[in-house]
Amino acid sequence: MVTPTSSCRWPVTASEENVGPASTSKTGTLKPRQHRRRGWFSTAVIRYRWAIIAAWLVAAVGLRMAAPKWDEVAADGDFDFLPADLTSVAGGRLIGEAFPGVRTQSQLVLVLARIEGPLQDSDEAVALDLQRRLHYLLAQVANQRYIAATSTKVGLSSKKSASPADPDVSAESLAALATDSYDRAIAADEAYYELVADRLAANRMRPTANYPRLATAYWDRGKWGERIGKDEKSIGNDFEAALTFYPELPSEATDIDKRDLSSWKTLLDVLSWDDSVIGAKMRTESARLAVLRLSSELAATSNIAVVESALQLIDEIKRTSGILTTPGLQLKMTGSAAIGGETLMAARDAIRYTESITVISILLILIIVYRAPMLVIVPMASIGIAVIAALSLVTIVAQASAEKWIPGLDFRIFTTSRIFIVVILFGAGTDYCLFLIARLREECSHRPWLAACGESLSGVSGALIGSAGTTIVGLGMLVFADFEKFQFTGPIIAICLAIGLAVCLTLTPAILAVVGPKSFWPAKLHSDPQQWRQLGANDSTAVQSTLWTWMALMLTRRPMLWLVMGLLILFIPGWYGWQNESSVTYDISSELDSSADSRQGLKLLSDHFKIGEINPVTIVLLRDKPVPRKQTDEDIKQLSKHLYGQDKVIAVRTADDPLGDFPPDREMGLLSADAWKRRALRKHRSAQNYFFSSTDAYKDRLIRLDVAIEGDPFKIETASTVENLRTKVQDWIQQPDSGLKETQLYITGTTASLIDLRTVITQDNRRIKIAVMLAVLAVLVMVIRRIGLCLYLIATVLLSYYATLGLTVGFFRWAYGSDYVGLDWKLPVFLFVILMAIGQDYNVYLVARILEEEKRLGWLAALRRAVSRTGGIITACGLVMAATFFSMTSSAWMPSIIEYFTGQPEQTRTLRGIVELGFALGLGMLVDTLYVRTVLVPSFIAILGRRKPATR
Repeated sequence: MVTPTSSCRWPVTASEENVGPASTSKTGTLKPRQHRRRGWFSTAVIRYRWAIIAAWLVAAVGLRMAAPKWDEVAADGDFDFLPADLTSVAGGRLIGEAFPGVRTQSQLVLVLARIEGPLQDSDEAVALDLQRRLHYLLAQVANQRYIAATSTKVGLSSKKSASPADPDVSAESLAALATDSYDRAIAADEAYYELVADRLAANRMRPTANYPRLATAYWDRGKWGERIGKDEKSIGNDFEAALTFYPELPSEATDIDKRDLSSWKTLLDVLSWDDSVIGAKMRTESARLAVLRLSSELAATSNIAVVESALQLIDEIKRTSGILTTPGLQLKMTGSAAIGGETLMAARDAIRYTESITVISILLILIIVYRAPMLVIVPMASIGIAVIAALSLVTIVAQASAEKWIPGLDFRIFTTSRIFIVVILFGAGTDYCLFLIARLREECSHRPWLAACGESLSGVSGALIGSAGTTIVGLGMLVFADFEKFQFTGPIIAICLAIGLAVCLTLTPAILAVVGPKSFWPAKLHSDPQQWRQLGANDSTAVQSTLWTWMALMLTRRPMLWLVMGLLILFIPGWYGWQNESSVTYDISSELDSSADSRQGLKLLSDHFKIGEINPVTIVLLRDKPVPRKQTDEDIKQLSKHLYGQDKVIAVRTADDPLGDFPPDREMGLLSADAWKRRALRKHRSAQNYFFSSTDAYKDRLIRLDVAIEGDPFKIETASTVENLRTKVQDWIQQPDSGLKETQLYITGTTASLIDLRTVITQDNRRIKIAVMLAVLAVLVMVIRRIGLCLYLIATVLLSYYATLGLTVGFFRWAYGSDYVGLDWKLPVFLFVILMAIGQDYNVYLVARILEEEKRLGWLAALRRAVSRTGGIITACGLVMAATFFSMTSSAWMPSIIEYFTGQPEQTRTLRGIVELGFALGLGMLVDTLYVRTVLVPSFIAILGRRKPATR
């Protein structure tokens, strides 16, 4: 008996090294497989295997240690990444320059209301508790901003801010805001205690610095009085009150400039129903409203902290004051910032679930496919190192770009980029490892182990580089998008995939070479020469699949029938997908599940108030040169009158009418209450320096007015109204008798931004499709070198894309029912790019194997052999990729499973866009793997082969 060496079989002679397993020629005789000389690359990988393993480990550990956290450098938001020349972006930038430090980009709205009937007397406790907390919060933020603004200056005469967050913000305005907020917080606290004092005894809750009295507000107002020079008596009264309410306060209180208010750093102002001037617009018989103005864009990552803090605030109020009233009172959060923040939180939850389920899915599939521990460990270890290295590298580059370490470098990553990187790296990386291991299983049956490792790497490297090339180049074509989130995300994923490919072509074979034949344990590899020769003679280097052998025979016997039937089956859903490709929604609120806090708050708000009044459209007009204010006022009156005549316009807010309460047809006398109210509104802080800029560059040139429009600002119907309004205003401005003829028009706001986003995405969709198809076609031609076949492969994936899209639309129409408003707007773009790029992987691998086999076999035998040999492994790879994409849907079903087994409800949010995209991508991979590659590609090649003369 021959003792095995470190190879998968016994040592072979030089003559045996050149002989592979025999194959059957068209005449029925056996032809030996000629030895293919290994290239320098595969030889070097096997020779320097230990150095390669050490190099990758050092690189992964070093990059991980040097890399910042993903969240620290990830950017987010949608509107901030639109082209700068769009009207909403240019208008927003103009407002930022004209009104520095006070531009409101999003809002957090708190709604206090009863589902049925008017508010009750006992509800006032909750209302006052909310008021005092919000005003005190604003006072602290304004206090900190004031300290930053005057840290290098003295007194209130300072007009410039030293705070980077508040360029050119007046310290006087910050001081006035802080003073007013402290006063209103304490006034609400006094009213609150007076109302609930007789009920607090039954509460038996331990007093704190903020309950039942807001002791810290009195203490802070005393400190604030010392800072701005108030009289000693009022300062002493505040300190005395604070100590009376909570004697331990001096030892527990933190200086205002050392408090962590980072989650509220974007808070600019709080408007609520207690305001003597504008409060009437924010209350009804059954509801109260508080609006928190924020400087952050609605989808900015900072809104996550705002939303979490707001939910914590709501919980505290419910716990302390909610018990003082009767059931039925609702306190909900909504607004653009709440919707954007919860959307990002849902994305964060989706990433967490996706990464876990992806790893579990890959492990299960590898266990089922191989049933060999090392063949599970080796791919997972390789991919793990690839993921660590790739994620670390892109975060380092993103940090270098953000901090200007490299002049001219512009590289950004986003919160949702991570989910694509993890899914695609794990899926594609596993596929590459499966292809390599499958070829190794073939080669090691008739070669020494190290020779088999080198030969398998040499045999698959071309196909892997070609298939990965289609994905890398295809994703890289997103660089031509105008929308910067697409423009950066595509190349980021491509770079990470290139790293994954490098790992699988170097580290994986190096590890396999080191581990040796034990990689296949507990399976036993043949070690007897006679068994090996018989194995070669029977042409069975790998276990033949009866299913795939049968499929190969069926497809090659009647290829035209299979081709026509296959195309017809996909045509029906493909046509449906074609018809519904543009039926997507840009409604950000619909991204969240109906159980999300902001969705529930939006419904509560719409039941009691007009949503359009909370989120108006802003019109900005910029003259070429300054014009006297008197003439400007007259021009605004004329424009306002014209706007009131437009469809669905609720109110027009101008400097003369800040709340839009006085349309042109409303009469009022000089001494009427309305006239006095109007004068008070003009002096209110929400109107001061809002409609006209005081900066030198825009003084007497810029006009700003808000238009409240009927309807949800996120809906497509409202977008149509705004588009029509923009056209009407532009036409009116161009009229000969218009005093605004020589002005530039800008429309900003949530709805206007959504309109521009839709326009850009529509244009990008067309551009990206053409670029991706041409790029992938170029790679296919370089790899396959048969233009007709390459064009057909492009066409099959294109049909697969539309069929997948049609099936996805049909599924979610059924799943959502009446709640369906369309697929997420990002889905068609990413589905097309990823399917077109990754979908060609398996086609390239199959065709490359056919061309390899055709060198020594006739086309028919080559096709049958390639289909039977690659059918199982390509199907396994397709299932791996589909499983990783389906893991993106895990946030929709995994919490229920966790709750079922643990009994504890899992607090999570579902982001419909990610769920829909994960479902579509997983379905697309199944269609492409199990149908396109199995039926449409082999049948077409069989038809082509029949038309060419036999070469052997």
